[in-house]
Parts: sequence; C-alpha cells; structure tokens
Amino acid sequence: MKEISILFLGAAKRVSLLERFELAASLLGVRLRLYSCELDAGFYPISALAKVLAGPPFLSEAFDPWLQSAIDQYQLQIVIPNMDAATVALSRFAKNSSSAAWAVVSSEMLCELMYDKLTADVFFREHQIPVPPDTPGKFPKILKPRLGFGAKNIRIVRDARQLELEAASSGSGDILQDFLSDVQETTVDIYVSLRHGVRGYVLRDRIEVSDGEVMVCRTRSPRPEEELLISRIGEIPGWQGCITLQYVTDSHGSLYVIEINPRFGGGATCAIEAGLDMSSYILLEHLNTELPQPGRIRHLIMSRARRDFFHEY
Repeated sequence: MKEISILFLGAAKRVSLLERFELAASLLGVRLRLYSCELDAGFYPISALAKVLAGPPFLSEAFDPWLQSAIDQYQLQIVIPNMDAATVALSRFAKNSSSAAWAVVSSEMLCELMYDKLTADVFFREHQIPVPPDTPGKFPKILKPRLGFGAKNIRIVRDARQLELEAASSGSGDILQDFLSDVQETTVDIYVSLRHGVRGYVLRDRIEVSDGEVMVCRTRSPRPEEELLISRIGEIPGWQGCITLQYVTDSHGSLYVIEINPRFGGGATCAIEAGLDMSSYILLEHLNTELPQPGRIRHLIMSRARRDFFHEY
C-alpha cells in the first residue's frame, strides 16, 4: 500500500480536519503518516492522530533549517500550514528551497500581504475588492491590530475622544473601519489547484462564533454578486490549496471583505462534508491524479461540540 507522509504546521486542535484526510486516504487506498509541528512535543488533541514534532516559532530564523531537517528525517512529502504565521513561513521556505516536499501554500507575496491586515486592505482596494469604509466623523468604529487572528484585541470606538485615547496607546498599528451592524458574516472555502485553478468553493454563513472561530454555520448557494466577488478573488495569481475568504453583507446587500486567509479555516470540514473534498484534492494532486469536478454542494448546518482527550503523565 502506498504511503504518504504529511506535516501540518500548527494543527494542535484540528482533529476533525485530519480525520477527513484519513478518510480520503482510505478511499484512495493509501496509508498516511501524519505529523504536526508545535512549539513543544507535549500533549495536544491532535496527538490522537499525528506525531507531534517540537519546532521553533514559524517566523524565526531557525524555522527553515528545522523544516528541511524534518523533511529529510521523516521523509515528508506534503507540508500544510494551519496558522497565519505558518503560511508566511512555509511560503518563504517554498520560494527559497529546492526540497522535493510539496508545500501546499500560496505565493510568498500573497501570504505576506494577507498576514498584515494593513497591507491586505491596500491590496484589496487596488484590486477593486470592497472593504469596510472609514467614514470621517462617523461612529462607532472598530480598531483592528495589523497582526493577529481570531478577533483578538479588536476594540469598538464610540466617539472621537475614545479614538484619540486608543490611537495614543496603540500607535499606528491599527486598522480603522466603520462598525457595521446588522450584517451577515460569510466564509467561503475555495480550493485552488496547481493545474486547474479554482476547482470549487462552498459558502457558509456564520451563525455562532466564539473568539473569532465559527461554532455553528450553514452552507447555501451563492447570490450573483457573491459569485462575482469570488471569481474576482480566484483570478488573482498565486493562490494554492485551501483559501478562506471572509466577508460581511449589510442590510442593503453590499459586500465587504474582512480578510482572506491562505490556509484551511477552522470550519473547513463543513465545506468538505458539503461536497468540496479538499483533503482528497490534495492527496490526488500529490499522486498526479486527475481531480474530479465537485458534485452538488449539499446544504448543511454544522454545529461544533467539545471533545475530550486524555494523556497520562
């Protein structure tokens, strides 16, 4: 039986995602050896499926030599990022390395741009991708740090005085936008193939969110304006693998892009279950096998629940 070795970067809690890879592999008749790079070799939920490798911080100078050593030692064939910093680190490695391992990551330029919310905002505007406005004198507003994830350190500013105080304490490291109320948050999981470009996508409205991570979502068909937005983003050269687009729709039907993460999103398993089998696509591309067209995208509701893991020490 053919064996494929995959390293995930920062997949500590992505048990359901790795289970999807295991299922896809079993249907293809291959065996997987799974690894996950974490800051230490301690116990993580993912330990139930993958061997945890202790590695340096993704953006440190030590990461590239560590990754090359891990590829050589464990004969890794595929490397997949699962955190924002990991997309930047892996894209840099892929650009500068001649390793035979396939880095399933977008271009260094796109990963760098999307990692920094300020450069991402400039990039979106240059490509006529709508973003939330910053209307002079209009409050409330939100302040978002340039770097970060999971809605951490986002603040609501109620008036000009509060804005002045926040600006004085945080310096120039924030993005200022109008606070948009009465909006629908939507995530789009897009798979971009090496050979075929955009292979398919799934929309899922975010119904319940905890610390920036979706807990309940619902898939649905896109509206024409959403198809246009997704097409415009998909045509940008340099994407590869799973791309997670997030935007909001206001009460007037206007769309505003919040961010694009060039990696699997926390709720990507919902898209896989709905019919966009991104785990199979990655394995098939590695095996140099033709990718099937996505079938009918199922309309699903996903609700996430706690799952307990135990380790005797």
